[in-house]
Amino acid sequence: MKKENILVIGLVAIALAGLVWFFSSDSGQKNLGGNKQVAQTQAPVTGNADSGNGNATRNSKINWKDYTPGLAQAKTQEKNVFLYFYAQWCTYCTKLKKTTFLDEKVLAYLEKNFVSISVDTDQEQTLSQSWQVQGLPTMWFLTPDGSKISSLPGYVDGSQLLQILRYIHTKSYDTMSFQDFLKT
Repeated sequence: MKKENILVIGLVAIALAGLVWFFSSDSGQKNLGGNKQVAQTQAPVTGNADSGNGNATRNSKINWKDYTPGLAQAKTQEKNVFLYFYAQWCTYCTKLKKTTFLDEKVLAYLEKNFVSISVDTDQEQTLSQSWQVQGLPTMWFLTPDGSKISSLPGYVDGSQLLQILRYIHTKSYDTMSFQDFLKT
């Protein structure tokens, strides 16, 4: 075998080993999107979610609600909605569960100011499609009556999510952009 072929085989083996390590370790799971923007889109508010069993959020202390009861609770309690779409196989969903959703400040802020709803996109495909979920994780922020405020695709750490939650809860989105909110 030629030296060039052996070198190519070696490089391919190293690259494959690196990919295996990257996708199997928490240290390799970075937010590749880096999107801190909160983008507004539209989708119908319909369907039910079977997320109350807590499979994807079992270790989290967030008091997750199912879709329809959660929307009803938000309306009754006059709280905004934190709507979280995830899947069991989603690497960044798992990272959110193990990091951001265990952040004590995030937990306290969600508990006090939001009704948290989780939706397993594999179990609730129709609901996920109605919300136009194209990537995971996807988080939506709603008013107490279920009207859309904004969505957030991808992974964010605890401090980023806390800033976004404050932006939504204080209704600052009515008077300024998220970038301007961060400056204040």
